[in-house]
Amino acid sequence: MVSPLLSGLAGSAVPVNPKVGVIDIENTLSTTPAGKRANEAFEKTRKTKQAALDKSQEELKKADAELSKQAAVLKPEVLSAKRQELEKKFVDLQQTYVKLERELAQDRTKLIQGLLKQAEPKIAAIAKAEGVHLILDQSATVWMDPSVDLTQKLNAEMK
Repeated sequence: MVSPLLSGLAGSAVPVNPKVGVIDIENTLSTTPAGKRANEAFEKTRKTKQAALDKSQEELKKADAELSKQAAVLKPEVLSAKRQELEKKFVDLQQTYVKLERELAQDRTKLIQGLLKQAEPKIAAIAKAEGVHLILDQSATVWMDPSVDLTQKLNAEMK
């Protein structure tokens, strides 16, 4: 006797020999006009944030050098207070650095998601034309036969 639940599986739409394709989204990001535009916008943001961080770091270095010059003439308690203030600024700068790194990682994720959203209908059309049932990003594969790489077809479609 066959279970009524299992009998429904016999007519399911799962292909007998599913065909898999692979794309390299990093390649698409770095070589296509759409990817280059997205990368340029990301780099502009990254450079702006890095410049602000560099400026803060330079100001902190100058303040430390100035305090070192004044160390001989300052009272010990004043020197200690100024040194603590500098250390607090240094900790704040480190926290800002970590925050900016996290923001940049989020920005990069959004950039890739945006590119994938733009590429999704193109990927679907390529999959349909190639008879592919599943497309993976190359970064998620351990090994692949080069014949399943659909990156160049996607890149040709990305404007």
